Amino acid sequence: MSEIIIIKEKDLVRDIVLEKLTEHMPDYSWRAIDSVEFLQGGQELTCDLVIIDLGIKVDIFETIEHYLKKNVRTAIWTSELEKPILRNLFRYGLHGYFYNGMELSELVFAIKSMLNEQQYIHPKLSTVLLSDYVRLTNKQPVRPKGVLTEQEWKVLEELGRGLNNGSIAKELYISTRTVNNHVSSILKNYMYQIERMPLY
Repeated sequence: MSEIIIIKEKDLVRDIVLEKLTEHMPDYSWRAIDSVEFLQGGQELTCDLVIIDLGIKVDIFETIEHYLKKNVRTAIWTSELEKPILRNLFRYGLHGYFYNGMELSELVFAIKSMLNEQQYIHPKLSTVLLSDYVRLTNKQPVRPKGVLTEQEWKVLEELGRGLNNGSIAKELYISTRTVNNHVSSILKNYMYQIERMPLY
């Protein structure tokens, strides 16, 4: 049974999300902890996947590094679209990038994808990734040659339009698994490009 921890301050939204996930994914073990519980030893809890809300009152980057060192699949959950914050988070090549307001079905899909060793990025965040990627690879908004395959460019453009992976699969007449693989490849390529750029 996969164990999943959500690190988020206690509130009604967290409780409802946890209740719905437990109801729709009963074969998984769920636990939610807040910043106080985390600092009092919650970081020693073992899990297969951790979802970290950016509103938590702990050092986000230190927390991410803590779990990555333990080989725990790690996702962040944000309402922020501020590029410097996301650029630094994209540098980690995390397993998931969630955005507030996700539908339950999308959340379930994202979690299952990550536990199946795939990456997930919410379409709202993919638009930031796309614009930042273009800025890093070329000053002109044109496709740099040899950076992505033609199919990867198509997937990235559809992400930029705000489509989720399932909708992209239908739009491009390919499987959702293929879309997931393309998204993983795009993120890896992005990481390679961004690691070569200086921090701002």
